[in-house]
Amino acid sequence: MSNFKKYYIYHTLYAIGFMFCSGAIMQTFLLQAGFSERQVYIFNSFIQMAQVLMMVIMTFFAGKIRKVKRVTALSYLSLTLLAFIFLLGAIHPAILGKRYLVAIFICAGVSYIGLGLYTVLAYCLPYHIIDMKDYGKMTSIGGTISGLTTFALSFLHTFIVAKFNYMQATAWFFALAICCFIFTSVLCFSLKELQNTNTVQTSRDDRIAVFKNKHTYILLLPNFTRGIATGVMSVITVVAITTGLLNAVNSSYINIITQVTMLAGSLAYAFCCGKVSSKTLLLISTLGICCAFPFCLTIGKIGFLVLLCATYFFRNITDIAIPVLVTEIIPQNQIGAYTSIRMLVFTGAQAVATLIITPIVSLVGYTGLLVFATLMQLFCGAVYYTVAQISKKSNAL
Repeated sequence: MSNFKKYYIYHTLYAIGFMFCSGAIMQTFLLQAGFSERQVYIFNSFIQMAQVLMMVIMTFFAGKIRKVKRVTALSYLSLTLLAFIFLLGAIHPAILGKRYLVAIFICAGVSYIGLGLYTVLAYCLPYHIIDMKDYGKMTSIGGTISGLTTFALSFLHTFIVAKFNYMQATAWFFALAICCFIFTSVLCFSLKELQNTNTVQTSRDDRIAVFKNKHTYILLLPNFTRGIATGVMSVITVVAITTGLLNAVNSSYINIITQVTMLAGSLAYAFCCGKVSSKTLLLISTLGICCAFPFCLTIGKIGFLVLLCATYFFRNITDIAIPVLVTEIIPQNQIGAYTSIRMLVFTGAQAVATLIITPIVSLVGYTGLLVFATLMQLFCGAVYYTVAQISKKSNAL
């Protein structure tokens, strides 16, 4: 089996597992398990900071990792611990309480430290297994396949939790997540590494070079503002429940939207990437977010779901376009260290976002919060587009 096929399979399996340990499903489970709205915000900030901790370390050590495939495969197992503690709570609701909440924080901290490792290495691994000219195509096709699968499963999850006891039904999906993480790791181990084709050994000078690259600093602020926007979007389920637009059962609609827009966004990128540049796709999708997200809470439940669907569709395109643009802007020998810095700033900003939501809402309300997040995303898209445009002209000289 080719590396491309293995990538599509394990990327899909990981997406399935991650869907049940993050986002709308995780937030709804936490609320059902006894977390308050504020505790969910704090929890989101905590797990992002755990990732940041690992990314700080990876800034200096990413380039030293020689067994990239093996370490990446092991990092895929990190979320099994969090899925397991969720599974215990769903199977035995009697254990829910303060001690269980503390246990979730501890397990989540360990799991997301591992996720921080994976987040960096996931951008390094493609250099070892494929020709990088196929990176954008592989990412979009992988996203399409995983999006289709998770979309179908999100429908199944919505149907089951509506028909049966929420905790008992969700337990089966946490068990599925654990199996998916294990098989993901096994498949990643089985990838065939390229023999000195497009891998680069990173020296100490290379790791220092990333700190001398002006793009490292120019892109710091847009990476931070993108993280702020993503942090606000990541807790939209809590916002919708708090404002009364949705309840614990129909909040699963957000998970369906997340999965269908992942599929649609990946399909759109795969269709357009050969015809339209990544920087243009980024600009268009950024403007799309600006036209939809600020108005999500203003036109009722159906309007909320429709506009959120549009927002997530365009955000998924930006999430593909930005990593592709990074490979065009940043030299390969700096990609490991730069990815650590980029994701460190991005993830750290998500942690900051969940901490500042409450004071922002108290000042300007929930709609004002969405407008603020939109402006953060707009700044990111505009700067990335400008830098990519300038970089292209410089490389052409």
